[in-house]
Amino acid sequence: MKAYTGRGDHGKTQLYSGERVPKNHPRVEAYGDIDELNSFLGALMSALPENKSDLKDHLEHIQSLLFVAGTWLATTPDSPEMETVDSIPESETKMLEQAIDVMDQDLPHLREFLLPSGHTSAVFAHIARTVCRRAERHVVRLAAESSEGKAHIELMALLTFLNRLSAYFFVLARYLNWLHGVGELPWKSPGPDFMFRMKA
Repeated sequence: MKAYTGRGDHGKTQLYSGERVPKNHPRVEAYGDIDELNSFLGALMSALPENKSDLKDHLEHIQSLLFVAGTWLATTPDSPEMETVDSIPESETKMLEQAIDVMDQDLPHLREFLLPSGHTSAVFAHIARTVCRRAERHVVRLAAESSEGKAHIELMALLTFLNRLSAYFFVLARYLNWLHGVGELPWKSPGPDFMFRMKA
């Protein structure tokens, strides 16, 4: 099987349900974000401590769920293929909440905004958080186009999952810095004389 076909040379691609749509179609934007997020998880896992195989297994499970989400987003609601696409059950969102609570127990209480920084693995977790938020925004747009029926219910469930997933990545970033003994970098206002000091 070739890695290229040439069928997308004119700015169109094929959804899982068979329709050919522009590559900037809302569905393509949404599952493109999911694909990007999945790639960053691969980078994140490559930077994990070797003794954290349980965390790697958890992230691989999330990667598989993101494949499910991407397939769902690449399928139009009224197509026959919709019956063959899995959903992300509510139990997976609960799983994220439990993981957040477990990690949070070891972390100092958060009293200020943090700059994305620290260990490489933590930085990748912060990037994953921001890409996840972008995916969520694109799914919101799709949800606005389907106000009822199974498609709307599934999109709202996916929105909840992505919202919780972004929170998971934020706490994971803090947890990874904590594991590596790297201090967190709080945000501080640059102050009115910042530009003057930069030019000096």
